[in-house]
Amino acid sequence: MTQPRTHTVNAGGFTTRYWESTPPGQPEGTVVLVHDGAFGGDAIGSWSRVMPLLAQHYRVLAPDLLGYGDTDKVVYLDRSPYSFRTAHLAAFCAALDVDAAHFAGQSFGGSLLLRALATPTPALPALSAVSICGTGGPWRSTKGTTELGRFDGTEDDVRRLLALMTDEYPGFDDTVQVRYANTRKPGHVQACLAPRLQHPTLPKPGPDTWPAPLRDTTVPILVVEATRDDLLEPDWGRHLENLTPHVQVHRMDARHAPNLDQPEAVATILHTFFARGRTTP
Repeated sequence: MTQPRTHTVNAGGFTTRYWESTPPGQPEGTVVLVHDGAFGGDAIGSWSRVMPLLAQHYRVLAPDLLGYGDTDKVVYLDRSPYSFRTAHLAAFCAALDVDAAHFAGQSFGGSLLLRALATPTPALPALSAVSICGTGGPWRSTKGTTELGRFDGTEDDVRRLLALMTDEYPGFDDTVQVRYANTRKPGHVQACLAPRLQHPTLPKPGPDTWPAPLRDTTVPILVVEATRDDLLEPDWGRHLENLTPHVQVHRMDARHAPNLDQPEAVATILHTFFARGRTTP
């Protein structure tokens, strides 16, 4: 299997590290993978075990989002954490001349995709998209809010965070080391904490209308709900069912990050869904 290779590109004025895997023959299309937003997250830490499997069929690209991995540690405090990273992801696709691709994201990455595609004119060049345990923002459990939202800076705490998201799997310790190293990169933890900063007297934003905007999508979307994921509310996928024929919900026996502990199952789900739609050379 083709192992991922690392590259750097200027995307929208930001130095952006990404990983790429390609098939031995002509690709059936391009897939862009979007990682989670936990402390220490990055592209290779989320997708290293899935990329070689998808690369049997596709050109696979996995960028580090703004604030993560070896991409610039940039945040905007006057807009949502999804919007400026969506613009960066669109710039990344443009920089690599990707004008049509299948997308898949996990947790924050999946929510980013849902938000980006909840419009008749999506910001991303998406043929189709899969959100794995990414809700679009709401329906986090109390455990998900409190336990994922804190970090004491130690490798043991990175291990705790990863154990919240997965079952034990081969490579667990390697993932802990990758994620811990990321937390030590200047600016990363601050970028993760930035959305929690609030003006002491101004009111918080009003209620969100989500998921109603998703009714406007024109992109085929698969939402994957993990039935043993206690970081999200039970049966949260019901909120997205029957919104529109463009959105389907699939349930699998997993915890929050099956891309890490069930890569074969995730790769099969992605390939099956992507193969139903159009592909591009």
